[in-house]
Amino acid sequence: MTANYKIRSIRKKSFSGITAPVACSLDAILKFDSAESPFCVYSELVALRLAQTFHIPVASGVLTTTSGGESYASIELGAPGLRLPDLLPPQFENAASHYADEAAALVVFDIFIGNWDRGSNIKVSLVTPHLPIFQGFDHEHGLLGVENDPMMSIERLAKPDLIVLNHPFYGFVSGALVKKWAERIFQVDDVMIRECCELKRPLRTVTLDMQGNLAAALCKRKLHLSQIISSNITKIKSWR
Repeated sequence: MTANYKIRSIRKKSFSGITAPVACSLDAILKFDSAESPFCVYSELVALRLAQTFHIPVASGVLTTTSGGESYASIELGAPGLRLPDLLPPQFENAASHYADEAAALVVFDIFIGNWDRGSNIKVSLVTPHLPIFQGFDHEHGLLGVENDPMMSIERLAKPDLIVLNHPFYGFVSGALVKKWAERIFQVDDVMIRECCELKRPLRTVTLDMQGNLAAALCKRKLHLSQIISSNITKIKSWR
């Protein structure tokens, strides 16, 4: 699904070219490592790279640098005149019905990266049939943030452990679609998963060894994914 992102301003300065390009700025939410989430920037960046590899609908973002060091800028979704608050619990079922494939994709992705804190971190439009919008955001509690210790997070991801005990779309997604997305992730080459995790340089406190260990754990988790889902299908899928 192609997402729209909010333009803050269009500048007067233009550039040469047949497309008449002009400079502009976009709204974004800056995220930093903190005591409560010491690997936030790395986990957000890798989650995005993985999602783009699998074609999971998550909001885009970029790595940037501030006076406090490297941070992650999550670009704000939106369109002129359209307000997109976070998805509320009474809307979960309706959103999963309107965006059945996207909801199933997000469930499987969250299970894969161990993102146990999806909550209302989803932007959905239910009033613009001409402009479908469905994007997840915030992944700091997946990957290296599954546990308080990064090595414990990696060890847990390598096991056939559901990790995500609750999810906004549990009970509302198609079992067939969930299995389809699990199979898609299973078929992705290990090399691509490694390329998403291994940045060829340390990122803040995330060392090259940590990156390699995470990649190895996710390659194992990919093999376990269908089993994890099958073992928990009564919790995950809709019975309607």
